[in-house]
Amino acid sequence: MSNIHTLQKIFPAGFDNGYGSLKLLVDGFEVVRVPSYISTAEMEDVPGRVVFNGSAYTVGESAYRTGNYFDRNTDNNENKVNNALLTLLGALAHLPHRRAWHLKLVVSLHDVGLAEELQKVLNGEYQPILAGKQSDVKVEVLKVVLEGMGALFGHPLPKKLTILDFGNGTTLYSRYNRGQREVHTAYPIGVEVLIDDISQKMKHLNGGKIGDPSIIRFCLEMGHTRYSRDIDIKDIYSASLKDWYEKYLKKVVNLTLDAKHQGDEIWAIGGGCLLPGFKKLLEKNGFKILDNPVEANVSGLLEMAKTIFAKNPTTTSLK
Repeated sequence: MSNIHTLQKIFPAGFDNGYGSLKLLVDGFEVVRVPSYISTAEMEDVPGRVVFNGSAYTVGESAYRTGNYFDRNTDNNENKVNNALLTLLGALAHLPHRRAWHLKLVVSLHDVGLAEELQKVLNGEYQPILAGKQSDVKVEVLKVVLEGMGALFGHPLPKKLTILDFGNGTTLYSRYNRGQREVHTAYPIGVEVLIDDISQKMKHLNGGKIGDPSIIRFCLEMGHTRYSRDIDIKDIYSASLKDWYEKYLKKVVNLTLDAKHQGDEIWAIGGGCLLPGFKKLLEKNGFKILDNPVEANVSGLLEMAKTIFAKNPTTTSLK
């Protein structure tokens, strides 16, 4: 793989700095998808390890494996913007080492009102040490788009379309008419709410202690309910999923079904689609689940970056 890129200096890329997981897709490389965790614990030069501006930190799976305290994007609304450079460098530290990266980025954000701030945080030239090796990183943000827009890019869109994006921190409800977005509502009822409920309800299985949300999330993402060698949370998961759906999601799913009744196609994206048993429920209700729902957004962001870059290879930041 490294040979292909030896002469290439500039890489279009898509970056989705999510509450639950961050996704970076650099042209020609595998997608980096890791939990949005940042740890300042001492650590070896593992993937995700960054030394930058006099401090050292680790992003992703290894941050969680330390067993120590870590920050999460999900803990604070502003983190998606404030932590964006830290998590971007941490994501780069998962890719094969290069002495120089010049990234032309399209980034998605839940609130485009913060776009300028996000550009300020990301744009610039940096000299971090990534997973133990020095690198020169130049970042240019070509465009900031609303969360979920990437998933639509390059898809032939039906005239009327409603999309539910089941994310970790939020569930997004969006309606489009001839490709124009008419409605975009974020409900603070993402998968995090379900995971929190499970962690509270599993005390009796876990020696009286609440479950660790990161472990619950990890096993559900792997498509099973084995919390540990001795603990299976299957029954609790089923009950909590039902509660979560009834209490929180039913309203927004019903809104979507009303839209379907009015002639909209209804699509679902986001990691929540892959929760064990949930996909079936959505499909039964007439949702089309996009291929690879977790990465649909970031794949589209990369395609946007490539398109903008091809039109104007010398471009710097677009407003």
